[in-house]
Amino acid sequence: MGSVVRRIERIGTIGFRGKVGKNIAAYAKETQQLGRDLGRQLDHDAGAAERAMRKLKKHPRLRHVNVYVRARWVSRHLRQARDLCTGISAEAVKFNLEYRRHFIDIDKPRKHTGEVDL
Repeated sequence: MGSVVRRIERIGTIGFRGKVGKNIAAYAKETQQLGRDLGRQLDHDAGAAERAMRKLKKHPRLRHVNVYVRARWVSRHLRQARDLCTGISAEAVKFNLEYRRHFIDIDKPRKHTGEVDL
């Protein structure tokens, strides 16, 4: 999780002054990578948590607790969190594309060609 903290700090240091288009692209790229990293980590943790809890199935103190159901419950919630992180990653890409589609003409002045579009 150390890389996640570093990514969040990098996202926090991105300023939106000067060339905003480049900063939006950097923000979207860092957010996309953060979503991917979190998604991968949650996917790994879901499998590891389920395996660890299934090993406890024959533990004498947990004889009356349905460990399998609880393991599936924890795994399901971690996988749902993974899906949300994947969605964050996809939305970051869409955010950058929408910004470029709507505002790129403002950031990049066009050269005058002498022709008039009517």
